Amino acid sequence: MVPSGLPLGSVLLLLYWAAMVSSQSPVQTFFPASIPLSVRSPYLSAWQNSTNISAPLPLSWPNFWMPQQGVMGWAGKIRVDNQSYSWLGNDTDPHPFTPANVTNVQITPTRSTYVMQAGPLNISVTFLSPIEPADWVLQSLPFSYVSVAGESLDGKTHSVQLYSDISAEWVSGDRTSIVQWSQHTSSGSVYHQIQLQSPEQDVEINSQAQDGVAYYAMKQRPGMTWQIAGDADTRDYFHQQGTLANKLSNAYGPIKPAYSVFAIAVDLGQIQAISEPVTWAVGYVRDPSTKYTASDGSVQQLRPYYTTKYSDIVTAIDDITSASDDTTLQKAIALDEAIIGNASQVSSNYADLVSLSARQTWGSLDIAVTTDASGKPDPSDVRIFMKDIGSTARVNPVERIYAAMPAFLYLNASYLGSLLSPLLDAQDATNGQVYAAPDLGQQYPVASGDTSPHNQGIEQSGNMLIMLYAHARFSGDGSLLQQHYGLAQRWADYLVNSTLAPNKQSVASADVETTPNMTNLALKGIIGVKAMAEISRAMGKDSDARSYDSKATSLIGGWQSHALSSDQQHILGTYGDQQSWALMYNLYADRLLGTNVVDQAILQGQTAFYKNLLSSAPVFGLPIDSQTSQLASAAWTLFTAAVVQDNEVRNGLIKGAWNRASSNQTAGPFPSEYGPGTGVIASDMRVSFFSPAVGAMFSLLALNLRNTTITFPQSKGNKHKSRGAIAGGVVGGIAALALAGLAVFLFRRRQRRSRAREGEKHDILDEPRSPFPYASPSQGSLSAARGTETTGVAAGNTSAVDVSSSPNAVASAVASHSAAVPPVDGRQGSAKMRELEQLLNACSTRQRASSDPSPGLIPATGSSAGGTSASGGVQPSPGTPASSLSNTDVHGLRAEMENLRRVMQEMQAERLEPPPEYTAS
Repeated sequence: MVPSGLPLGSVLLLLYWAAMVSSQSPVQTFFPASIPLSVRSPYLSAWQNSTNISAPLPLSWPNFWMPQQGVMGWAGKIRVDNQSYSWLGNDTDPHPFTPANVTNVQITPTRSTYVMQAGPLNISVTFLSPIEPADWVLQSLPFSYVSVAGESLDGKTHSVQLYSDISAEWVSGDRTSIVQWSQHTSSGSVYHQIQLQSPEQDVEINSQAQDGVAYYAMKQRPGMTWQIAGDADTRDYFHQQGTLANKLSNAYGPIKPAYSVFAIAVDLGQIQAISEPVTWAVGYVRDPSTKYTASDGSVQQLRPYYTTKYSDIVTAIDDITSASDDTTLQKAIALDEAIIGNASQVSSNYADLVSLSARQTWGSLDIAVTTDASGKPDPSDVRIFMKDIGSTARVNPVERIYAAMPAFLYLNASYLGSLLSPLLDAQDATNGQVYAAPDLGQQYPVASGDTSPHNQGIEQSGNMLIMLYAHARFSGDGSLLQQHYGLAQRWADYLVNSTLAPNKQSVASADVETTPNMTNLALKGIIGVKAMAEISRAMGKDSDARSYDSKATSLIGGWQSHALSSDQQHILGTYGDQQSWALMYNLYADRLLGTNVVDQAILQGQTAFYKNLLSSAPVFGLPIDSQTSQLASAAWTLFTAAVVQDNEVRNGLIKGAWNRASSNQTAGPFPSEYGPGTGVIASDMRVSFFSPAVGAMFSLLALNLRNTTITFPQSKGNKHKSRGAIAGGVVGGIAALALAGLAVFLFRRRQRRSRAREGEKHDILDEPRSPFPYASPSQGSLSAARGTETTGVAAGNTSAVDVSSSPNAVASAVASHSAAVPPVDGRQGSAKMRELEQLLNACSTRQRASSDPSPGLIPATGSSAGGTSASGGVQPSPGTPASSLSNTDVHGLRAEMENLRRVMQEMQAERLEPPPEYTAS
């Protein structure tokens, strides 16, 4: 725990050196071919090429996600006792910069940290790309950070200066483009602004946008200087002087060959350690961000979500630079430790996969809003757009969203809803097409809609129905189900008629699978029909639910008669072909949603079959199926790993994907598809070298998420209404748990007063209400079967940890290892609340046993920790301590509860309000 009362600089130094110690031990064992440096949006994506033949970071230029995409000029220097060293950038010749010696590299979900030695100093260089699932304003701000901390190795003081710059290569994929720039000093920061003289809206060249503005910024601090000039002049000035000239050149021109750079330096003076890390912020801003065709045919230019808070970018830069050394870092550390701590319960290899994939997945998104008639951004109308980076440049590719779904569910399921929303809106009026569209358009960022015929009807319709239900099940937000129920029915009816015999159908184009009668494809359609039954049940449409239940049962019976091997021991790849097999990754949806379409015995047989295959598998794992033997998928491998019934098989599948992620033989970020034996793919295959589909690495973590009660918008004055328990069991939302907690709090308070005893008073309304609390490690083994428990909650207590709360609280939570599985909805209960709910169960039972015949304190609208009686009342859990409750207590408690119910209804009504906005601390 970080002690309270320490000066900010001391706290920051403790955090940085704690991170450095962590990065030094153990020794680096994970060697990806590309390391994320600045990855925050489809157009802010800088990586270090780190293959086995690449130079280290102090001798390397970053690239725009792939080496062949072009260099992103980014340099970093440190001057110690008049000797200059490079920690970033390949410009040591003819410039007199000695490359620092890299001794370790560590990758976490939000950070890449390089430990280096620069003469008598040991330094850590941290590239931070925040993931802010709890704060949509911050998540939508396309800025990242690079920070340098360090201390002397000899214990002596040294003269130290730091420097960094970027070039205009950040603003265009056409290096002949003419650029212009300016320098600005605000009350809180200094920043450079770079843009094209003739920007082209919604146009890409070599995958880079032509309509954005790049920024390089730092908060105001003593010893800071800046300069805009040619690269050689600027860096040489720093080498000679240790400062910059505070001057800019107005010689606008093409990006190259002149290479103007935009530099900021800091003279730290004589120091023994860098007491406050030196941090630069780099950003690439596009406003508007998305050209969107609405369902009525109108074309709208959507704006970034952060504009709902910031009317100008200057204020945003001041805020993010002032926060970069404090709350942003501490929240990132807390989030990293929580994710890695939980993933490590599976294996260290799994933790590496999750760490490498996080920024790649979240960096594929733009969060956008519409504007009202006056041009003001509307925070209630949010849409998220995903780019199929590295492959097709499609907008919101459905199969990629489906693959990345676990990452969004794990951190904040509301993001999945906002990704689905524009896809749903675009298809509501397309009555002639009975199956789901594959995307929103072919060229990002133009979301024009796509209703053209295709042969992926089963694949995409199944994907959409599964994701619709998953979003509602884990966020508690039923608005999409309510708004698009008819559209979902259309897709489900198509699946009922088509899924059992998937002839002339294919899966998503990236997998190049077109074999007729694929068992895995048919299974996805059946699970989609079952998901529709659960959607209907959540909506209270019981007749529809029974109908789709019956159809799903009939379909799975027919499927089993065709899909199983002759000995009934495993699933075939295609109907009737006894030599065929496949990674049955669509079983993942069945387990995630708890729909239990496939019998447990089949899963066990399939697990044994995979175990046999793994004994002779290629180094990078099993291919997708026996027909597509030259193509493996990290995403579908991890989906499969999440459903097998044996830890050895699970770890064997993970190891194949890890081997490819850690292979530095082939350049480029972690690919979602590759050759199972070579790690490379044939040039004629339409697959992805850089894909958000690697969000599937979170597949095992997402299995521990708890369900929530699905609520729906209602008329004014009763905005949300619970539909009771959803299939698989529901814990219930915060309203039920907090109501229970409040009841028991009042009950205990009355007991304390009646016994004239002073006790600790704990008001549940003071509990942190994080958008994604973390649960304790005692929640159970990730390897255990999900099961069909009535509560839908893994065993163990739940502890709410608000990563947007005070820095000390976050650091304390991380230090105590209280973070493991982050449920999606922050309005779910904590351990204290669940404990109080159990006590309330006993309280309710004792009340029913009294002379008062009225109902219990809370209605049994869903399952509870104590179970439900036949009469609908809540039963006590075994072992709940007994206590007395007088009639006076009962009546007084009921009166207070009526008032508290109204409070909780108002709290519940907040659940579907616009996403939380950033509040500066």
